[in-house]
Amino acid sequence: MLGSLLPFQNKTLCLFFVLSLVALCLSAQQQTPIQNKTLVVFSFLNKENENQNLLDTHKNLIAIGVDAVNYINLLNLNSSPDIKKSINDYLKNREIKNILFYNEESKEINLLTLGSFLNNQQPYMSIKGDSVLKKLKEELINKKLTQNTFLYSPKPEVINRVKVKPFNKILVKPNLENQKIGSLKNYNTNQAVEIVVVEEKEDYRFYYSNGINYFITFYKGTESFLKNTYGVDGLELGSNKETLILVLEHTATRNKLFYFNKEKTSEQELLSEFLSN
Repeated sequence: MLGSLLPFQNKTLCLFFVLSLVALCLSAQQQTPIQNKTLVVFSFLNKENENQNLLDTHKNLIAIGVDAVNYINLLNLNSSPDIKKSINDYLKNREIKNILFYNEESKEINLLTLGSFLNNQQPYMSIKGDSVLKKLKEELINKKLTQNTFLYSPKPEVINRVKVKPFNKILVKPNLENQKIGSLKNYNTNQAVEIVVVEEKEDYRFYYSNGINYFITFYKGTESFLKNTYGVDGLELGSNKETLILVLEHTATRNKLFYFNKEKTSEQELLSEFLSN
């Protein structure tokens, strides 16, 4: 009886060893040394003193060995599908290895590999509480990591604009009566305009072929970033104020009309105002 169990035990031990090895390999793939190229996604408490905060943060990060090659405001990371794709492509081309989220408001630092970031996976390191930069320093000291570069960026290089697909601006609001307008969300409107909730499609010709001439979406980001990226008239360069923009896009030509009111922060309110004007 004992002899018949030995082969089974050996197979079990072998399987356990293989699974453990696979788990170790996956764990190694899910992490990358923090000294490799890193994008820092920031959100500061003091919005009016952002430049000084960036200088201080950059100084602290490179002092503990973080190769912070770029910074971007959290508000701008997912401002629009085009922006998200452009940023992702840039990270791959620049061979960024880490994404470090530093949220001063929630007192939190999260670290993700580029792969985890692109696939919306969980961070491999998360630090919370007061003095998170100090805690990150202690964590890295405990890991006894070696420095990879001696040529850190002398100052924080902030991503203030990205490349998006070329488009033409619609300068005058078209007559939208009797027009079918597509949207990914359901909005309450009392206007004589039909807004149809549709599934997200990358190719807008799908909407056009189904009788939807226009598509409405909203971009949200810092005023300066949206100004630099889309050339929206009326927005201020250098302003890091959170801004909401309504975008009316023709489904055939992909031409865009931008509408905003700096006092409106609700999509519903901005849409109602746009349709009533």
